[in-house]
Parts: sequence; structure tokens; C-alpha cells
Amino acid sequence: MFEQQVINGITLGSTYALVAIGYTLVLGVLNKLNLAHGELFMVGAFTGIAVARLGAPLPVSLVAAFAVSGLVAVAIERSCFYPLRNASFLSPMLSTIAFGILLQNLVSQFFGSDPSRFPDTGSSFQLTLGTLTVSAIHIVILATAFGLMIGIDLLIRKTRWGIAVRATSDDAETAAQQGMHPSRVTMTTFFVSGALAGVAGMLTTLVYSQVTPHIGIRQGLIGMVAMVIGGLGNLRGAMIGGLAIGLVETMNDAYFSAGYRDLVIFAIFFAFLIVKPEGLFPAHHSR
Repeated sequence: MFEQQVINGITLGSTYALVAIGYTLVLGVLNKLNLAHGELFMVGAFTGIAVARLGAPLPVSLVAAFAVSGLVAVAIERSCFYPLRNASFLSPMLSTIAFGILLQNLVSQFFGSDPSRFPDTGSSFQLTLGTLTVSAIHIVILATAFGLMIGIDLLIRKTRWGIAVRATSDDAETAAQQGMHPSRVTMTTFFVSGALAGVAGMLTTLVYSQVTPHIGIRQGLIGMVAMVIGGLGNLRGAMIGGLAIGLVETMNDAYFSAGYRDLVIFAIFFAFLIVKPEGLFPAHHSR
């Protein structure tokens, strides 16, 4: 029983980690939060559902969620952050709230307000090891999420784009003087952050029986909690924070009460803000 809950918690937490990584990327480059990030999760979920309903296989739905959510994130950057780059600190973030509400209403118009379901994948594969059962869906989610987490970590640390992201995060003006293009870096960072959230949304639809246009609200908040617990600005910390929240949530549901799920999670969040606001892994350890 306990081992099964650990697997379930890591599976759920891996989707939270993808959302938290997206927050962390944008925060690192702009030192601002995209408060419509949870809606990118929702867009990915419904994009996957729409493509799957057309008869496309699961990998195609994942790619569609990745691409569409990434492009919507770029639209957010171009409409909410770039025009307001010289405005007050709060202005661009507040504008993303309006953009998020717009996305919720657009999706509601196309899909309705009633819960939507992901079509049956037709996969019934299960791997049983004693009392532990791992389904095909678990394997898909874990392989996809951890593959993306490892990939983004390598991109940030080993590629020219990663160097440009870190340089822009440290000092955009100096980065520009060295031949980098902070505006392009910001756009690509938004695309990657949105794409990760979209994939997380798509993967979540495989687990939950139904999703609504408002699912992004909670998922966005949980992503922020994971980011704070892991350490602001630390990608690996965001990953660990997401996995930790997933484990806490599943253990609470299994051994305590699902009704207290958010109470426990946000109590932990406030405890970190008061006792250890820098998180488990402060940003200066991430580089």
C-alpha cells in the first residue's frame, strides 16, 4: 500500500514539477511571475483532449499540447510583458490575470463549462510487482515528465541557449552587449515554460477522469507552492518541490482525508514562507 502511494505521489508530483519549472524559468529571466501560467496548463489539457477526439494517437496529442501552450505563452509575453517592460513591477503581472480569465472564457465557449474527459487510450497494460501496480499511464507520465525535466536541466546547463538564459537573468544589458538578444531569449523562455505547463496539463488528463476550464487555477497555485518550497530561481529545486507536493497530497488522501488536501499543502507553504522563505535549495546553489 505504501509503495503504491509513493508511485502515485511521484507520478502526480512530476506534473507539478513541470509547472513549477515553467514558473522558475520566467521568474529567473524577468524577475516576474506569469500569473496566467495555470491557464497554460489548462490549455494543454484541452488541446490534448481536442486532438485525441480527432483520433490522433497519444504522442500526437502530447506534441500538440506542447506546441499550442508554448505559442500561447509567447502571446502572453508579447501582449502582457513586452509592452509593459518599463511599467511598474505589478502592471505586467496584473495583465496576465486578465489574459488568464480570457483563456478560461475562450475554452468555455469551445468546450462548455461541464467537465471534459480524455478519450479512452485503449491501453490496459499493467506491471505488477507484489502489491505494487504500475499501469501504462503511470509509465507514460513518468517517462515524459522525467524526460522533459532532464532535458530542460541539460539545456540550461549545457547549451548556448542555456548560457544566454543565465546571462540574461544575471544582467540583460550586459548580455546584449555580448551579442545576445534578451528579447529573443525571453520569448523562447516563455515558449518553453508554456510548453512544459501544457504537457503537464495533458498528462494530468490521463489521470483525472475529468477536467474543466478552471482546472488551471489550482494547478497554478500548486506550481507556485512547489517553486517556493524548492527554492526561488532553482530549477532542480522546483523539480524536487513538485515531487514533494505530489507525495504529500497522495499520502494525505490515502492515510488522512482528501478533504484536508489543500489545507495541508498550503499550511506547509505558509510555514516555508515564515521559517525558510528561501526554500530548500536557494537559487545560488543552482548554478
